[in-house]
Amino acid sequence: MNPRTWGLLAAVVLPICGTAAELSDLPEVLATVGGRPLRRDELAGQLAPQLARLNAEGAGSGEVRRSVRQIVDDEICRRLLDVELRKNALVPSREIAVRYLKGVLDELAPVAAMKLEHELRPRLDEPDFQLKAAVHFYLEKRFPPKALTVSSTEIERYYHLNRMRYRLPEHWEAGVIRIDRSRKDAVELAATARARLLQGGAFEAIAREFDPEGGGDKLSADELSSLFAGELAKMSPGDVSNVMSTPDAFFILLLRRKDPGGAIPIEEAEPYIRLELSAAKDSLALRKVLIRDFAEANVVYDPFLKP
Repeated sequence: MNPRTWGLLAAVVLPICGTAAELSDLPEVLATVGGRPLRRDELAGQLAPQLARLNAEGAGSGEVRRSVRQIVDDEICRRLLDVELRKNALVPSREIAVRYLKGVLDELAPVAAMKLEHELRPRLDEPDFQLKAAVHFYLEKRFPPKALTVSSTEIERYYHLNRMRYRLPEHWEAGVIRIDRSRKDAVELAATARARLLQGGAFEAIAREFDPEGGGDKLSADELSSLFAGELAKMSPGDVSNVMSTPDAFFILLLRRKDPGGAIPIEEAEPYIRLELSAAKDSLALRKVLIRDFAEANVVYDPFLKP
């Protein structure tokens, strides 16, 4: 049975039988692009795990069809883009990534440029970053500068509309004594440890005595914040907390430092906002190009992939 006949049958059978169980259940040729076949086995790396996930979730044939169609469409777009990049001598490479990074840094103040370069330079060898750079230069050839340039006004507007994203959270540093509930007289031990701290006893010595295994030291900053945020919010540096409890243990905190957080200045946020907005403009422009190229590519799907 040829692939096209199989596809016609699949469109009828799969809605009754449910999810395609195996990669081999799909048509051998999923689509043709300009007369060239896009074969099932070429996409096995993406299709097989997706089918396994859908089977595990008990997905219906419609969802399977949509999922396979999306993988096929993504691959067609990738191939169309690859053709365009090669025609324009913009094959993704480290050299192109370096050139792209230099262009990004040239738009920034020196201090901000140095910081961003330190963060982005390790990405120069990443294929995704190199592709992003090649696509950006390709779009610069296809669109007027205004369509891709990020202005200071756009950055300021984005910063103010998303100001909650650019706030530093309150941060605490605290010594923590943990007394396991399973210990004999755990409640009394916790109360005694707190009293000794309030009397001015050295925290390190009291911690070694009451928490010899250093259980309190094993708490990360995130765990400390999530467990005791309410208590910490009421404390000032040097304060000793009340005895606090969880299902497993009692805790006493000595607050060492408290940073109130606050807004990140726009000067510090600007490089990251510029990158984000630039990526958004590139994405929108690329979508326009691919929609047009896709429509002109003479894509013919197997009947199984048609709605």
